[in-house]
Parts: sequence; C-alpha cells; structure tokens
Amino acid sequence: MLSTVFENGVQKELDLNIDFNAFQKMQDAFCESNHVYAMCFDTCFRELTRFSGSEEEEDYFRRFISRELQQALVASFEDNGIENIISAEPDEPFVFFNGVAIRDDLGRLLGVMMVLGIAGELLTSEDVVPKDVRTTSYNDFNSSVGLMEILMLHYFSAKMRGDRLETQLEEKELSGNHMRTLLRRNETLTSVLKRMESDNDFAKIAEDILGDIGSFMELANASLLRLNPDEHTVDMICEWVGRGGKSFISKFFGVEKSTIPFFTGRPYTISSDAILPENFQAYFLNYNISAGVFLPLLVNDKLGMYVCFTMGEEEKKWSVDDVKLLNDIKVVLQSILVKRVTKNSLASSYAALDAILENAGCGICVNDVKAKTVLYTNETFHHIFDNIKDRQDFERMLLSSTEPIENISEYYTQQSQKWYQISFSNIHWVDGREVRLSTIYDITDVKNYQQKIEEQAITDYLTGLYNRMQFEKDLKSAIRDAVRSGEQGTFVYLDLDDFKDINDGLGHSEGDEFLQKTGAALETICRGKATCYRLGGDEFAIIIPATSRDFTESIIGTVQRRFGELWNLGDSEYFCTACLGVVSFPKDGTKVNVLMQRADIALYSAKQKGKNKIEYYSKTNDREAVHRLDMERAMRKAVAEDCEEFEVFYQPLVDASNLSHPCCGAEALVRWNSKELGMVMPVDFIPLAEYLGLILPIGEHVLREACRRCKFWNDFGHPQYSVNVNLSLVQLLQGNIVDTVQDVLIETGLFAQNLTLEVTESLAAIDADKIQKKLEELRELGVRLALDDFGTGYSSLGRLKDMPVDVLKIDKCFVDEMGKDHFSDAFIQSVSTLADSINVDVVVEGVELESQQDAIRNMKVDMVQGYLYDKPLSKEEFEEKYLNV
Repeated sequence: MLSTVFENGVQKELDLNIDFNAFQKMQDAFCESNHVYAMCFDTCFRELTRFSGSEEEEDYFRRFISRELQQALVASFEDNGIENIISAEPDEPFVFFNGVAIRDDLGRLLGVMMVLGIAGELLTSEDVVPKDVRTTSYNDFNSSVGLMEILMLHYFSAKMRGDRLETQLEEKELSGNHMRTLLRRNETLTSVLKRMESDNDFAKIAEDILGDIGSFMELANASLLRLNPDEHTVDMICEWVGRGGKSFISKFFGVEKSTIPFFTGRPYTISSDAILPENFQAYFLNYNISAGVFLPLLVNDKLGMYVCFTMGEEEKKWSVDDVKLLNDIKVVLQSILVKRVTKNSLASSYAALDAILENAGCGICVNDVKAKTVLYTNETFHHIFDNIKDRQDFERMLLSSTEPIENISEYYTQQSQKWYQISFSNIHWVDGREVRLSTIYDITDVKNYQQKIEEQAITDYLTGLYNRMQFEKDLKSAIRDAVRSGEQGTFVYLDLDDFKDINDGLGHSEGDEFLQKTGAALETICRGKATCYRLGGDEFAIIIPATSRDFTESIIGTVQRRFGELWNLGDSEYFCTACLGVVSFPKDGTKVNVLMQRADIALYSAKQKGKNKIEYYSKTNDREAVHRLDMERAMRKAVAEDCEEFEVFYQPLVDASNLSHPCCGAEALVRWNSKELGMVMPVDFIPLAEYLGLILPIGEHVLREACRRCKFWNDFGHPQYSVNVNLSLVQLLQGNIVDTVQDVLIETGLFAQNLTLEVTESLAAIDADKIQKKLEELRELGVRLALDDFGTGYSSLGRLKDMPVDVLKIDKCFVDEMGKDHFSDAFIQSVSTLADSINVDVVVEGVELESQQDAIRNMKVDMVQGYLYDKPLSKEEFEEKYLNV
C-alpha cells in the first residue's frame, strides 16, 4: 500500500507492507467488542478499510457524518502535527465522532482511523435508530478511542522501523559486492591498457587482451575471426581457452562464411535462455556454445573481423555491465587495429586510452613517479575530490613517495570528511615512460552505513534486550530447528496494558525506566530457557525453543503473575499488567511473518477479554461466495506463481514516414488467461488489481517480459526495435518505480532508449507537479515517455513544452472521425505540426481503414498503430511475422 506523507512541506509516497485484510479483521473485532464503529482513510482520503458495521448502520451514520466533515477531520491532523486524537462535532448530541492519527516511527501522518459511537443514555423515544445498533457511554467511548490510539501507534511504527533496518542491511551488502566487482574490473582494464603499446603483432596483442577479459569474466572461450581476401571463408587468427572450454583454432580454417550465422556486420548478444533460430542452434552445438557475444571489427571501414566471447557448458545471462565492458574491449581492439593500419601509434593509442579512462566509472590519476608530476586526471577524479584542498593533499601524497605502493588502501580527507578506496598500478604510458596509475572510489556512504548498522545491529538501545531484527533472525532459526526435531516451539507476543497511563501521567523518563524494568524482569524469567526481545514501544517477545518446551507453561505463567504484581517506580508503586498472544511453531506456521500475524491476532483477542490475559491462537475458516472474491483469490494465486498466467501480447507499431510502413516496434498489452476463470479481459481485472495492490507485481511482470522480448529482437538483427509499456497511476506513484524500471533494464540488458513508458493524459489532472517530477526521474534513466490518449484529458497544447515527454499518442476517437469531422482533421494536423517543432514524435492509434491511412499521409505523423496493420499478437506470432531471423 502507498501512503502520502509530508516532509518539510513536500509530499512523499511511503510503501506500507501491511496486510489490510488482517487489519480489517482487527478493526471489525475492535468495534464489535467496544460497541463502536470505525473506518480508515489515508491522507489523500482514500479508503484503507471498510466501515465496521452493517450497510443500514453505515447509511444511518452518513446522515450526521458528511464526507465534508470527514475530510475536514483528516485536514485537521495535517495542520496539527502533534495531536493523535481530534474530536469532531456532528449535528446530533448523541453521536460521537473522533479521529485517531496513524503515524510511523518518525511521527509522520500516514492516515486517520475514524471512530464513531452512539450515546445510549442520550437517546430519546423520538430518535429512530437501526435495529440492534451498538450504543456506548461517553467514558467508554473515550476509553475505546484511547485504546485505538495505542494500537495504531505500535502497529504501524514498529512495522516501518523494521522495514527500514532491513533495507539498510540489504543496501550495505549490495554496496560491498558492487565495490569488489568494480575493483576487479579496474584491474582488468589496467592490464588491457598495459598491452596497448606492445611491440608484438596484432594477433598476439589480441590474444593477450582476450586472456585478460576472459579470465575476469570466467569465459570458456574468446577468439578473433578474420574474413579472408576471398570474402567467402573465415579463419580463427587467435584464441583464448578458459576453464571448461575447448580449443577450436586448429579446425577453424577456411570455414565458409555462410555457416557462421552472426557474420553479418551486426552485433549479437545471446544469453543461455535465448530462443535460438535453427542456424544459431547448429553453430552453438558444433562449437560447444551456450551463450555468446559477437562484435564486428572494421578494417578500412569494411567488415573484416569478429571478436567472439562465449560460454561452454555453464549457462550465462549477459548483464548491461557485461555488454558495456565487452564493447570497451572491442573499442580497444579496433583502436589497435586502426593504429597498425595507419601507423599513427601515439595519437590513436592516446585517443582510445582517453575514451576508456573517462568512462571507467572511478577517479583516475596518472603521475610520473620520477619527475613527480601529474600527467592525467579524468573528470570523475575532479568530481569526487570536489574540495580543492583535499585534491591538493591527495596529489601531494602521490608525489611524495618514489617507492611502489602495494595492495589497496583507504584514504580519508580532513576537509570534506570523506573516505576513498585506492589501488595503485605501475604501467607504461602511451609515450613509453613508467607511470603510476591510481584508481579512486568514494566509499563514504559505505563507511557511514557500516558504522550506523553496526551500532544498531542487534540490540535495543533502551532495554539492552535483542531488537526486532535479531528477533526475526532467531525466530526463523528456531522454526527450522523445531521442524527438524519434530517438536514444538513457542512464540509469546507481549503488550503492556497500562503503559500509556504511566508514560503520560508520570512522564517519558519514568516510562523509559518502566520499560527497562520490564526488560530486566523478562530476562530474569527467561534466562537459560528462552530469549526475550523488545520489538518496539511497549511490545516485547519471547521465543521458547523446542528444546525448552517443558518449561513453556511455567515461563508463560510466571510472566503473567509478575505483571499482576506492583512495580516500583521512583518512590511509589504502580500496577501495569500485560496481555500475551501465544503461537506454536511449526503447528501454527513455519514463516516468521505468518507467526507474527497470528500472534498479533491472538494478542488482540486477549486484550478483548480484559487486562493481564493470555490467548492461544486458533484457526478460523473464511468463506468466499461471490465472484469478486473468487477473482481476488485466483488473482492472488496467479501473482504468487510469478504472474505466469498473465500473458503479454504485442501490437506492432509501424513507421509512417516510410511508404512501405515497416514495423519499428510494438506496444505490450497484458491478458489474464486464468486457470480457474478462463480468459479475463483487462477492463475486468485491472481495476481489481489496482485496488488490491497487485497491479505492482503484475505491472512489473509485464515490464520485465516486454523488455526481455525486445532485448531478443535487438540481439537478433533488429537493434532499432523498441517496446511500449503502459504504466498505471498506482505504478507511477509508487515510491520505487524509478528503481524498478532501472532494475529491469539491468536484469534484461535492454538499452534504455529502446523502452517507451506510456502514461495516460488524464494523470496530469491528479497532481501535475508530482507526476511531472516522477516522469523527469524516469526520463533521466534514458527511457522514452509517451503521453497516451492525447486530446481526451487535461493537457493543453501550450503546456507540452514543459512536459517531459518524447511521444504523443493521439486518441482513437479523433481517428474514427477523420474525413467526417473537420475538427478531428484539424486537431491531428495541429498537434503533428506543433509536436514536430518541439521535437516530439506523434503516434496515431486505432487506424483501421485505408482512408484513415491516406488522410494522415501528408501530416507530420511518425508512427501509426491499428488493426489495418495488425492486431495484438502473441510473442510467437509477432516474432514469426516480424523478426525474420
């Protein structure tokens, strides 16, 4: 679920990983037991939970509680960042109406729980109320609202705090892995640079370079194929063989060019999971290839060679970084080849060297050790050393020593307080002199993360108990041990009953002291038999492993008795009881999140019974009777099974500027072929998917599948093909949509410019500034943006210059009226002319008649789409018709 919050006056979307079905059940149970009614909205007044009561009761309350009054209550919380409970005044005195703030652990407002009640003592004989309506009293209603405040405080803040710590740990691990990969890549590039000025012949230099890159990428083979003067046969002039590879150079002599499917002058990037045409299948089988990258080299501006990087038995999926690195190696080989042909050694080598170092992805500094001068620094070096004093100190350090510097060291700058990781290599510069090559990475963020995470790793700062992160790790381990032993372990979820009274009445200092005493008491009870944790706020947990199962009842009973006794705080004694929710594993579940959910249900049930109560979880059966619930269940199942039932069809886009109207790409369209419900149309399941929050995994599945297919088209001879993918409002507003698109591009290897993301024009009416900012972030990735259904929404022609779009898709309704309605003709003509002047492409969709095609022939339309050219096709049909491999 996405929730809108405000930070420093700026809206921001937060992704709440909350099970709202369970949350709805909790709300319904709360209302029934406390004789009140409730419903929940987020800060944009979107419904999070339904009204807890019958339709008749809901209709009754709407007589007194208008939508405007509800919206005003939500706005009151946004204006007041301190209060957690705000009252509203309905017209009738016997109707109570309060709002309870839902906040995260940072105090940011996520939503409002609206609690309603009817004062039974204020009802008269003239008041007509629904049959069996719940009634309460003024004091009981206020107590219920106070309890709801406690539930909301801990339910949401603890969840978001745990999610944030988990994200920080993942970022630390990813950052470390990325750093190690960059360092190895740099060592390989350094070795390649050393070979550029070798006096050996081209074949020997190429063999050494292929060895460097082959070892780094753990390839099976790397080779160089040369087209012979007869232009019909090919020889292998050099070869590197890695572990698991086989040598073919002795047999690869005079091979017919027609038998080598990739010798066409185009680049090919073929992963192990690619669907191979027959000619590629035969070649791969003959030369023991499972995956390969084949890049052409030019001799005197004509195709003369191919450099080949292949895998043998081991499967390989080429990443974007893999392809970029191999293309860099191709550039080096091409540069050396040109140098040999032109005899302009120094100039061509330096140009290639400069191009590589400027795109190395790290800071580069080259210094002459003997002359004590800096010969070269790239732009990245100046960027990461943005403080002049720090840069001067670093260069002074480099020039101060003539001794070789071995291994990798870390460097700290005093002025900007940054950390850098540096490696040194002694190489020969392009003019032959000996120099020291320094590569520098800014690792300040990694250092800060390490320090922060190490401090917060496993211990709760207040009580000294283990924290939530360690709890989830230990519970997972305890579940595994219980499953292996065949015994039962126990998880006890504990929440204090009266802590709010102590914290508010005595102050936070005494409240913290009580939490510390609670932690100490639990440790004394559990020592040697179980482990206790503070999950956050006044919530604690106890894990009783299967090895201590005989002590389970004793521990639970001792905890209950201790909370039935007085607590000493300062010079006084106070009562503060606790309720316990108990689950067993693996009987009640084998997943941490499942046990947490069920323990929370048991804990809530215990609190329903009063104070200092214990409740053991018991399963209940849910009934599903209506078609919508059947569809919801089937959809959740389909999503859980990696969205395999959601098929992607492709409707061709054709180039309108070419008289032959060739295909130049396709729009990806989703279809749900449900095993249980049959074929379900998008108009039926897309709205439900958006409501359930399932549009995100479905949309990501469509995006990934479409990018994967487009990458296949690009690799097999159609690098100009692009794919259009639609983004819904829910997808566009999710906090991590930019990261999601970037991750899919990296995973599939698709070049960003071959992906066009389509958004509907009506989105501009929702929050123009926010939408525009999100689109600008997506555009910075290199993808193209299309405004779909143009002309039916809210955008004006004058506003186009400010919108970050590359393509306008004119809605089908204008195409249908072409030749019949002068306005439609004039509209398409005007939009096309204006778009051409601001360098925006125009696509006309829904073209079904030749008369419509003729009408737009003289307009500045770039692409057309519609049934006149083709219907949406399955991937097999599309590739058979338009790939031509």
